Amino acid sequence: MALVSACVMVLLLAAAGYGGERPVVVLDPGHGGEDVGVTGSYGSREKDVALALALELRRQLGLSCDVRLTRESDSTLSVMRRVELANSFHGDLLVSLHAGGGLSRDANRIALFVQQEPKGRATDPGRDNGWDGGHRPHISESQALATMLERPLALLDGYEGVDYSAVPLGIARGAGMPVVLLEVGNLTNPREEGRLESPEHLRRVAAAVAAGIDAYLLR
Repeated sequence: MALVSACVMVLLLAAAGYGGERPVVVLDPGHGGEDVGVTGSYGSREKDVALALALELRRQLGLSCDVRLTRESDSTLSVMRRVELANSFHGDLLVSLHAGGGLSRDANRIALFVQQEPKGRATDPGRDNGWDGGHRPHISESQALATMLERPLALLDGYEGVDYSAVPLGIARGAGMPVVLLEVGNLTNPREEGRLESPEHLRRVAAAVAAGIDAYLLR
């Protein structure tokens, strides 16, 4: 059944304008190496959760999309290097994967972030017209991608909801494609920390993300 569904997706993507080539989906597992990100009460590390989710998402999307990862191991990468890799992959979209954290041990939400609209005109002196401005044409598509991701993520059990924010987003600077940063759950919530360590739970989260990506690509 999974193979049949994937074959159907390939046909639909071809009809959507991708021709014989699969769309390139870039996944950016946050943190890595010396940068562990958030650490949970029981020692779970955000960098490990992000990589596990990225690998599962690649497995689920792999037949219908050309999935590239900015890192496939526990390596340290600067934000600029991640963007350079995404651009070198000629990605059709980029999703940066993270786990949330905060002062509240009870909070358990999903968060989506896109680059905020720049102030001023693109031609204003001193504005980010070079590296920074490379993402400017893709902001509206980033918003569309976030909307498509929000719908299936909101259906996941055990979460209080999905937050959506437009903020200054480092991973979007210079990225020549739509970019969304996703934070799944809250590692500082002991119950959610346990769920994020569960392969079955990560499969469900990955399935929701994959559904959102597919919906965006098939618009």
